[in-house]
Amino acid sequence: MATVLTSSQQTFVDITDQRKLSAYITSNLPKTQSEDPNVLPHTYAPSWATTNLVLTPVIFLDQTNVALNASGLTITWKRKDGTSAEASLASGESASGGILTVSKDMLASSSSGMITYICYISYYDSETKNTVNISADITYTLVKNAENARLAYVTADTYVFKYNTSSALVGATQAILTAQVQGVTISKWQYKNSSGTWTDYPTTTDNSNVTSGTLVVKPAHDVFVNNVAQIKLVTDDADVYDTITITKMYDGAKGEQGASGSVGTGGLSIILGNEAQTIACTAAGAVAEELTITIPFAGYVGITQTACTCAVGILPTGMTVKTNTAATATATGSLVLTVASGATLGGADVLNGTIDLTFTISGKSVVKKFGWTKSNKGSNGSNGTNAVVFSVYAPNGTIVVNQSGSLILATSAYSGTTAITSATYQWAKYVNGTWTNISGATSTTLTVYGSDIVNIQSYRCTMTYNSKSYVDVITVEDKSDPYVSEMLSIGGFTVKNNQGGVVPYVIVRTNQKEVDPLLGPISETAPTSPSNGDYWYKIDHENQTVTLMDYSGTWQESMETQSLTYSWYMQDKDGNTVEFDKTGKVIYLSAADIDSLVTLQCDVSN
Repeated sequence: MATVLTSSQQTFVDITDQRKLSAYITSNLPKTQSEDPNVLPHTYAPSWATTNLVLTPVIFLDQTNVALNASGLTITWKRKDGTSAEASLASGESASGGILTVSKDMLASSSSGMITYICYISYYDSETKNTVNISADITYTLVKNAENARLAYVTADTYVFKYNTSSALVGATQAILTAQVQGVTISKWQYKNSSGTWTDYPTTTDNSNVTSGTLVVKPAHDVFVNNVAQIKLVTDDADVYDTITITKMYDGAKGEQGASGSVGTGGLSIILGNEAQTIACTAAGAVAEELTITIPFAGYVGITQTACTCAVGILPTGMTVKTNTAATATATGSLVLTVASGATLGGADVLNGTIDLTFTISGKSVVKKFGWTKSNKGSNGSNGTNAVVFSVYAPNGTIVVNQSGSLILATSAYSGTTAITSATYQWAKYVNGTWTNISGATSTTLTVYGSDIVNIQSYRCTMTYNSKSYVDVITVEDKSDPYVSEMLSIGGFTVKNNQGGVVPYVIVRTNQKEVDPLLGPISETAPTSPSNGDYWYKIDHENQTVTLMDYSGTWQESMETQSLTYSWYMQDKDGNTVEFDKTGKVIYLSAADIDSLVTLQCDVSN
């Protein structure tokens, strides 16, 4: 069997007098990141904030590695969000010594869910006195887990404005409301006016807008009706909202029993930090996932915080008390309810209800009603299927030098944001145009030895998970083979509308000198004024062929062959082997052979 001297895959370069500069970017993390929208705040895996994303350019001048601190080398990084224009690096992205480090989950704020990092490289070659400029880029995409709930809730740093017996404000002078949402976006804040109608919160100097995630409420704002302000967070889903109540509390007048007289009539107050809850349910009216409802509460006698307890009335089926902590004179109490996944809360057609909460304070009872409402629009998310993301990458790069050493190929697999640990794996090697399974290579990583690499070598890993197969391909290169080949193409590497064709051919060099050169020109028309013994590679677009011709008075098909053997193979856009029977130093590739995208490989042997 002939020995393969060198292999090449399609490259898009020009032959110039200057030396060839090439580069690629290594990444310590996979090129996909998963977002879990079902927790607040959303989580990302792998997290670039926890394990920083590090991008390292690997640069070669011809076949020699160029150190990142080499004289004459300049490296600049840019970024691009989706299809938008290139921009400078953002906060959380920094370059040092040519290496880019990303310390934030930048895809979280990406409008497109795709960020491309572009490395611009300029190198002054002191040998040729030329400056060579190239670029390399790498793209990261965000995959979102299925949404299984749409929620909105509001918290506040205070729920009470307290006034003394002289009606002077004491204690907190403002309340800051903070919204948390899941699966929806915030539309605006509203309040209930004296007619009982929800109205947009008035514009004040305290709020630059009423559409953000926070709202400042002050006693002077014209939103209080009978000393109570009812405020609502509105989202883009009319069924997903939350309300909160802020109360002005006045100390009662004292009676005639002396300076320490009793508090006046009406001095007992119970303040709830959460008066209503929206519960995400399926289309069938069942709770989409287990939910915890927290209801902070505090009791007041006049404006003095006073210890109180809470007794819970009848709960709907599927809702239970998790904890019930009494309030003290200095600490807020807390009632925590648990809503079971799948519960119908009294029936599929029951859409809302109230729970009686009886508070005991200073020997007296005060009853408050807590309201709950079903939101049946979140069901699709809980029934959805998490996206499975599988990729192969090389943590320490894809280059071996002079067929020495070794490197590791690793896999990354996530279902949504959860790492997959129960799959099976099979690694394969692309040999003579066929993917061949590697015996015993069934783990999540594969060790590749330099002695196995002849110029280039492609590896494929197939992951089987939940009875489905996921495939990714990676190519390893040896940069110091004695023979180096380069694939060029007459007509370029692009066809349009499935028309026409191009003519790939291979140049082989050793020690920077070409071997087995072309015997003649490649063209559609014969050379003018030929001499006996001249050769011509004839391009015939109609018959989709390239034929070597020689001249001996007339042009005729030549029996001459190249001194080396050229074996061609093809992979489709998914890395699958495609039957391809072309041979020779120069071949014809028809547009009909190209299904969106193909990769040609040519193995050169003696």
